[in-house]
Amino acid sequence: MKELHAEDVSAFTNFMRLEPPAFLELLTRIAQRITKQDTNYRKALEPGLKLAITLRFLATGNSYKSLQYGFRVAHNTISVFVPQVCQAIIEELSDEVLMCPDTAEGWKQVAHHFYNRWNFPHCVGAIDGKHVAIKKPGKSGSVFYNCKGFFSIVLLAIVDAHYKFMYVDIGKTGSGSDADVFNKSPIKAAIEAGKLNLPEADPLPHDDQPLEYFLVGDDAFALRTWLMKPLPLRNMTHKQRVYNYRLSRARRVVENAFGLLAARFRCLLITLPLTPDKVIKITHACCVLHHFL
Repeated sequence: MKELHAEDVSAFTNFMRLEPPAFLELLTRIAQRITKQDTNYRKALEPGLKLAITLRFLATGNSYKSLQYGFRVAHNTISVFVPQVCQAIIEELSDEVLMCPDTAEGWKQVAHHFYNRWNFPHCVGAIDGKHVAIKKPGKSGSVFYNCKGFFSIVLLAIVDAHYKFMYVDIGKTGSGSDADVFNKSPIKAAIEAGKLNLPEADPLPHDDQPLEYFLVGDDAFALRTWLMKPLPLRNMTHKQRVYNYRLSRARRVVENAFGLLAARFRCLLITLPLTPDKVIKITHACCVLHHFL
């Protein structure tokens, strides 16, 4: 890693998924959380080594036994500290990088970007769910078995016009649909209670009728005044086809964000042979690091 840092910065970035300055900043911020004391029986691993192994695991999804030969750290030791480093990343950065606007003006700024970039006004976020594959937990029956034919946990996310995660809900069992996960999430309760400070309804461009600000989702979600979904595909008029096309442009932002996340952290593309709690930490840490880069 020292050679890569000194001789080939692009290779270091590809290896760690972080540029050297970002790696050093992240290490500085979480070092105290992941540093252990030396004992009479062994010398504690350096925090930089723990972070490097964790980032390499997230980037490749390689098994702990494969990583032990590259970093000369026992696989059973790696299995212990990887979730701890992920938890440290979440605690240090989550509130800083994963956050919804807290004012009406902030939400209007999000809607402004959706209108300018995707030609869909009054949209304050695109919502969707992604299944993260896991190995079947013992004695779990079909609780984690999803409609796509594998065992998973659900990553529910709301994304802005620039592929940035504003909100994530991770950990619901794969047997639940996206709509079911959303219905049980704190964000839905907050919207219905009026606690998100969404802007007051106002007219669309070139119109005089007030319309509420809303999220956009696919057919899995129920239609609400604050959540728009595509119209049925049968017997549509030209205007309805234009509406579906524009909504699709805005909604696919969240699918693109999932694609970028999985391409950067390939551990999300394999079936992780870990407990659901550890998979939740790893997935959450990937979402946080996605915006720290």
